[in-house]
Amino acid sequence: MSFDREEFFKTAEVGGKKVNIAMKTMTKEQARKAYPYRPHNKYSESRFGGNTLCDDGCLLINLDAVRCKMCGAPTKKRYLIGGVCPDCDGRSECNGKDPHKEL
Repeated sequence: MSFDREEFFKTAEVGGKKVNIAMKTMTKEQARKAYPYRPHNKYSESRFGGNTLCDDGCLLINLDAVRCKMCGAPTKKRYLIGGVCPDCDGRSECNGKDPHKEL
């Protein structure tokens, strides 16, 4: 399955920086291609979800996290704005981390 970045993202200027903002919902596979910097482990789908002490499933069951509206990654509620995670709304890029590049 190929991934067309222009289909899902638009570029906008936020705080003097050009950032990519998700405009269309993605499947888990599409989100993995859109955000290659995300961890590849059994505990977390994104940088804003679970860890080795409390994985994504635990956060969702205990209502400490919900899935992002755009990418579907479990995200702790404190990181969500309008149901959207920092990767999808450009906050990660504003803070100096490009989620669209591999580490």
